[in-house]
Amino acid sequence: MKLIFSLILVIFTLFVSANANVESQVDRLAQFGESMNITLSQSVCNAAAAKAEHYATCGCPYVWGGTSCGCGGSGGMDCSGIVYTSFREAGWTGITRTTTTQYKQGTACSGCSGSNTSGCKAGDLLFYCFGCSGGVPDHVIMAIGGNRAVQCPEPGQDCSVIDIYSENYMLCRSMC
Repeated sequence: MKLIFSLILVIFTLFVSANANVESQVDRLAQFGESMNITLSQSVCNAAAAKAEHYATCGCPYVWGGTSCGCGGSGGMDCSGIVYTSFREAGWTGITRTTTTQYKQGTACSGCSGSNTSGCKAGDLLFYCFGCSGGVPDHVIMAIGGNRAVQCPEPGQDCSVIDIYSENYMLCRSMC
């Protein structure tokens, strides 16, 4: 009986150790993915932009840290939350959660900026600084095409579709 108990204890210990190692590896991969030059299919970015536009037109309120919205009902999203949720619902789970890590993902946009929107593609992320420190942006909007973007601006306002603007623009990143 002691032998069986000892074997069970060893197996359990190995199992727990293996799971901890897997979680550690997943964390390392996520950190690595933050700075990877990601190139997704444009269809994924189009789907993410369509999801974001849906949330921006259905009465989704701004909620700091929010990543889910019942559209005019429960929940809400912030600026990086709508990006995070939209890409995940479009099938890409590699998007990070916050503006402070999203700006490290993807590649520099070609022909898209706050003042030159003609080259912006659906799904491009434009980052802004409205009081940020250390050169890290504190706001993100997602281009949806036609010189338009979605944003979740601040408490008391719903997410919305807007014209892309140049005020406090920092950089643009493309995942596609």
